[in-house]
Amino acid sequence: MAHQQFTGKLQEEMICPICLDILQDPATIDCGHNFCLSCITQSGEAADSVLKCPLCNKIVKRGTITPNWLLVNLVEKIQAMDPSDMQPETEELRCLRHGEKCHYFCEVDGKFLCVVCRESKDHKTHNTTLIEEAAQNYQGRIQSQIEVLQQKEREIIQVMAQGEHCIKVSMYQVELEKEKVIEAFRQLRKVLKEEKSFLLSRINWLGQEISKGEKLYVIFTKSQLNYLRKLKDSLKSRQCLPPGQLLQDIKIALCRSEAFRFLNPTPVSMDLEKKLSDIKSRHDSLTKSLKKFKDILQADSKKDKSKFLSGLSEEDRKSWYLAEKNDPKTNKTSEPELSPPVDRTTKPVLQNPKLSISLSPLFRKRNRDSFVSYSSNRDSSENLGSPGATNIEELKTMIDPLTLDAASAHPDLIISQDLKTVTLKPVPQRVCAGDTDPERFYPFRCVLGLPGLCSGCQTWEAELQGPEGGGCVVGVASELVPRKGMLQIEPLSGFWALRIAGSECQALTETGTREDLSVCLRKVGVHVNHECGKVVFYDATTSNHLYTFHASFPGQIFPFFRLLVPGTQITLSP
Repeated sequence: MAHQQFTGKLQEEMICPICLDILQDPATIDCGHNFCLSCITQSGEAADSVLKCPLCNKIVKRGTITPNWLLVNLVEKIQAMDPSDMQPETEELRCLRHGEKCHYFCEVDGKFLCVVCRESKDHKTHNTTLIEEAAQNYQGRIQSQIEVLQQKEREIIQVMAQGEHCIKVSMYQVELEKEKVIEAFRQLRKVLKEEKSFLLSRINWLGQEISKGEKLYVIFTKSQLNYLRKLKDSLKSRQCLPPGQLLQDIKIALCRSEAFRFLNPTPVSMDLEKKLSDIKSRHDSLTKSLKKFKDILQADSKKDKSKFLSGLSEEDRKSWYLAEKNDPKTNKTSEPELSPPVDRTTKPVLQNPKLSISLSPLFRKRNRDSFVSYSSNRDSSENLGSPGATNIEELKTMIDPLTLDAASAHPDLIISQDLKTVTLKPVPQRVCAGDTDPERFYPFRCVLGLPGLCSGCQTWEAELQGPEGGGCVVGVASELVPRKGMLQIEPLSGFWALRIAGSECQALTETGTREDLSVCLRKVGVHVNHECGKVVFYDATTSNHLYTFHASFPGQIFPFFRLLVPGTQITLSP
């Protein structure tokens, strides 16, 4: 019996304080307490380097958690024992003071009593009953308590159901408010767009009317000027005639000449001037209203944000900032911002290449959030973001015609006449006479593609050839990247690209970091969504998704190519 009691107590010592089960892979921390290895490593925040002991609250380092091999052996031996040895046998209750068998139970002290103890002065006045009767009475009380607990359990389940319903209602209200915000701003943009369209239509119509008046004014004034010149020439010609001819009808000629009056028409009618003045007034009024609205909105927004943040606890504030930083939809809704139309065929021109080089580090620092506001991912099932395009097969049907920008090409690059193929010379020049051209890349052997993209989507494909597959960098680049000096080809610098060399393919992510892609690429496809901030790469041969960059583009972006190995050739399609 003593053996069984010892075994039972030993088994209790093998219980994990966290999961309340037999220790699995026992581990010891600095304070000396033992836990399951998985239980103690999962306690607290996973990112923290320290944790609190669940028993004594002592701060310990995660790196100090060590396996307890002694407990491992004990657990294995206890689990290997016969289960019957674990069950305690019913022992005969005997009084520790008198050695007599206990027959009674004291209701007051809750102790077992022998006959002698029952008659002693300590228990003589207490209510005592036989052990069997007391056990039967307590069975009833236990059953009553079980029913009470069951009722509480039902109440808790009901409260939980109500709480979950309340949470669902709150989440529905959150989504509803989100849709209301999006709709409110969409309506505001719609009103502004309609007002802008109407004002521009009025101005354009007014310009057309003034242009018509200009034609009439020119015709009318020129006809009078021509008539005046005829009168003048007629009088001049009479001066050369003999007296008899000079005086013939002289009075009529002079009278006609004296009667001439220049009828100066109004260049712009008062009605058109009034309409132009009305447009100016409307524009001034609209500008004033928008400025007032903007000032009020900014002031209210500042107060609201301050009130919101001051009402958060320190932990909630950290959670808010983390969620705001990582949520790609924080500042981008389904409604794109209105932007003025820009000619997509415009090529970026560097007015001062030296200035661009000197400002490059500052540019990278100030535009870091613009370029890498979202993390990259490789989820092949993601929505590619194109209107109507749900997969790569559909993207391949939306390919845009593309050409190479010969003006930006390094002198060692050979551009075909149709501007579709670029080849790196087999023997590149060491010194380039044209390296001072501000539009050319130098010393990196790079070239841009046309047209650029400032809004909407663009899809194109490029076939790669060369010795052992060649070597190149393919992707897109911001219009703000420098053309001269060393280029750091990464998202922070305004490049979103893949490096393809032979059988290797890598995504150029952070500084000096490359993510290997398990593919041997010969034809690459690129899809760019300017509004959604996505650059999607896919294998144009197999139509498999390769990699997706997420960014917030600061302006116009262009297809970008860098050739690494002499003899490498890139051909655009179509």
